[in-house]
Amino acid sequence: MKISIGEIIKTKREEKGFNLSEFARLIEISPGYLSQIENGRKTNPKLEIVLRIIHELDIDIEMLLGIEAMEDNYLSRIPSLIKLTLAKERNLKTLSDPNILRKINSFLDRVLEANYILENPELYNLFLEDISIQTENTLKRYIALQYLIFKESLKDEKKS
Repeated sequence: MKISIGEIIKTKREEKGFNLSEFARLIEISPGYLSQIENGRKTNPKLEIVLRIIHELDIDIEMLLGIEAMEDNYLSRIPSLIKLTLAKERNLKTLSDPNILRKINSFLDRVLEANYILENPELYNLFLEDISIQTENTLKRYIALQYLIFKESLKDEKKS
């Protein structure tokens, strides 16, 4: 069973002792809009709202976005049909940009070529694991940077 983003937000809000109206006021949105997010009727809230929510509720961004941990359990190797469908739609949208597609192809060429350079299957598997870990760490840095930029823009808005 997959837990929705709205369910996570509602649970964390209640854990922190906020009622719907209090929390909506704190993150500067209407209670109705927050209710729609929590109930899954509003599935694509603005990034700035999501960032306010995770900041105030101290939610782990990876958990909220469904980025799985590096644990190797059988459930993580059997993604749901919904997860596959969403990933396919997102990937097709990303790959529709010719510049991004060119960069990804170049990167994949190098990753696949490493198999022939390293020759040893165990080393190649370690290489792939290392790339995966580095990619995850890089993503975390950019998410943090995005959050800092967002936080600065909020400060600038409040000054105005």
